[in-house]
This record gives sequence, C-alpha cells and structure tokens, in this order.
Amino acid sequence: MRNFVDRTERLSEKERRNLSILDSIRRNNEISRADISKITDLNIVTVSNYVSKYVKSKLVFETGLDISSGGRRPELLKLNAEYCYTIGVDLGAPHIINDVSSTVVLLDLTGKIVARERRKKEPHESFEKLVSGVIEMMARLIENSGVDASKIYGAGVGIWGVIDRYRGMVRYAVENELIVSYTSLLDQIETRFGIPATIEHDATLAAFGEKWSGIGAISSANNLIFLCSDSSCGMVINGELYYGASKSAGELNISPPRPDSEPDPEKPWTSYSSASCLRSRGLDLGITDRARSFFKENPGRETILFAKAGKNPENITFAMTVDAANEGDEIAKKIVEDAGEYLGAKIAFLINLFNPEVVVVGRSIEKAGDLFFSAVRRSVRRWAYEESVKIVKILPASLGDDSVAVGAGALVAQDFFAKV
Repeated sequence: MRNFVDRTERLSEKERRNLSILDSIRRNNEISRADISKITDLNIVTVSNYVSKYVKSKLVFETGLDISSGGRRPELLKLNAEYCYTIGVDLGAPHIINDVSSTVVLLDLTGKIVARERRKKEPHESFEKLVSGVIEMMARLIENSGVDASKIYGAGVGIWGVIDRYRGMVRYAVENELIVSYTSLLDQIETRFGIPATIEHDATLAAFGEKWSGIGAISSANNLIFLCSDSSCGMVINGELYYGASKSAGELNISPPRPDSEPDPEKPWTSYSSASCLRSRGLDLGITDRARSFFKENPGRETILFAKAGKNPENITFAMTVDAANEGDEIAKKIVEDAGEYLGAKIAFLINLFNPEVVVVGRSIEKAGDLFFSAVRRSVRRWAYEESVKIVKILPASLGDDSVAVGAGALVAQDFFAKV
C-alpha cells in the first residue's frame, strides 16, 4: 500500500507545479491567480489551467473578488481545508528524560491541528508495547475527531536514530545501540486503518513541520536547521529537505566504539564517555545528571534546587533544575548555562558549515528558557564566524512538542499536493 512519492527522487514538472501552486494558496489563506503567478514564477495561463482543475474537484474554492489595482477585479482562491486529512505520529524521544510522550495529530490540508492525542512513555518500554499504544492512540484520535475516516489520505511517522531503509531497521546511536524494526509498525497502521504509511527521521520531520506550519522567520527560511537537542538535526537547504546519499543524514554524533574495543589513553576522545562535543550528552544535555551529581558530591549544600527536591538528589528533574535557575539558584544557573554554552559550540560548527538563516532548537530542551538561550547565543558568537552570525537567528521550536508530529502529517500532505 505504500505508494508515496519518493521524496529524495526528482519530482516531475507537473508534481513540482502542483506543489508550488497549492502551497502558495495554503500559505496565503486567500490569494489571486496573478499573485500565485508572481510567487511561483509560472505564467498566468499555466496557473489558471492548474487552478481550474482544483476548483472543479473542489480542492480549491473561489471565495470572492479582491480589490482591483486597475482593470477587472481578480477572483480570490482558498484551499478547501476539509478536502482530506493526514495523520502525523511522533514516537517520542528514545529515552526518558522527563515526562516524554508519544504524540499523534490529525491535520487538515492547511496544516492546522484538528485533533491531538498524547501518551506518556514508560521507562524501559519495549518497542512492541510502544507500537501497540500508538495504534490505539490513532484509533481514539479518529473516533474522537468526528472526521470521516475515508477522508484520511495517509499517515507519517517520526522515529529517532539512523534509518536503514533497505532492511527496515533503525538504530539509535547514542545509548545502548538499540536496534528495532519499524516495518511492523507501518504494516499495522496500513492494515488497521486502510491508509498508506511512511516513516522518517524525527529531526527531519521537525524541520519540515516548522517550515510548513511554524511562525515568522522559521516558516519563511529557505535554509534552516532543526536541532533535536544535541543528538540529531533536520536540514532544509534551498527550500528542500536534505536526506543525504543513504537518506540517513542528520546525526550529530560519531559512531561509538565497539563494546569490546579498548580506549586509547593517548586519544581520550575515542572513549564512549568522552566529554567531546562529538558525543551527545542526552536530550536534556546532561542537566539532570549534573545537578544530581553535584548534590551527591556536596551533601548538605542548601540551595533552592535542593529544597525543591526535598533534599534528595534523586528527586531532581530537568524542569525542577530550570525552575530553580530562573529563581536565582546559582548552582542550577551554572548547570543550565554550561549546557547552553556546550550546545552553542555545536550550533556554531553547523552555522559555519551550512550558513543557515535560522537554527531551531527543540525536542523539549527549548523549555530550558531564556537563561539557556542567552548562553547558547553567547557561545555561538564566540565560536561561529562573524559573516554567518550576523545573518542567523537561533529560535526555540515554534510548534513546541508538536514539531515532529506536525512534520510527519505535513509530509504526507505534501505528497497529496504533488499527486493531485
């Protein structure tokens, strides 16, 4: 049933025109044929021919007349948001930092979230149990939304790690080398709901979700990087998603040494536990562990954070540390700022390499707040070249925890646009 367009292959001329015209209508809410022609650089006759087909099929509505700048008043066009729907699935972060959830959203054709379901992930949850929970969430989502199930075009799924598309496997390369097969998940979605399903790297989808439905500078950027904390990134280059030669681009960490290999004492960066920025600190950038370790090594140190934790270091959480830092706790502030400076160095490398307009930071680490982002930007200014720094904007994810799920549904919507 998987008949989606291969997004890494060249689209046909017709598919490209469909995408550019329909996305122009979607982004502008109401727009004239003449303005579509200007935006897409297609001649007005071509635009009119395509639009006539959309109007006839009721994918696009003619909503009224625009103000004339001379001559006949132009007809305005609007996308039929309820023509069909897509489902986006975010399986959630691969390990637990603090209240990590799987998310399923139902999107209309404009990218608006019509319905949403979340499910908190359990520590050490098996992939099979995760899949079962996601399938049930999708069933509830469709039932509770009131949307006709026959109008759902397809589902996209966001998953972490290095994807091997030839074997249908994914490897999470930061912790414990977890390897799972994702084909059964796609098969279950297609069998249960009778719709095609596709899977993509979560960071790639988050980048696309922010570009598709984000706000301000994020949605207008043609060169954008989305960071899932410090573990992986999704890239939009010249307006298109970048996948790489084997379609597994975006990992920000070197492959860890084999478990049976001996670390070289003269090359400490080759150790799995090395503090090198080539290794991930985890999705919370090690904030929780560093806070816990401090109070274990300094028992009895009275601070705002220690009081919040009930004087038990094991009770410390990421959110608790951030709250304490914002309340002036000097220990918590130092930990949060150190994490920001570390991530800023990694971002500076990416800025120097790709020269993006926008870097979006997400996957929940953006909840570390203004203190964290000030440290990130300070570090970027220190390590990145001035020519790139004066252009780039470093922003928190505008879609918050929905970035991946929205991106998954939006990628399916893009496929629909291409095939009209």
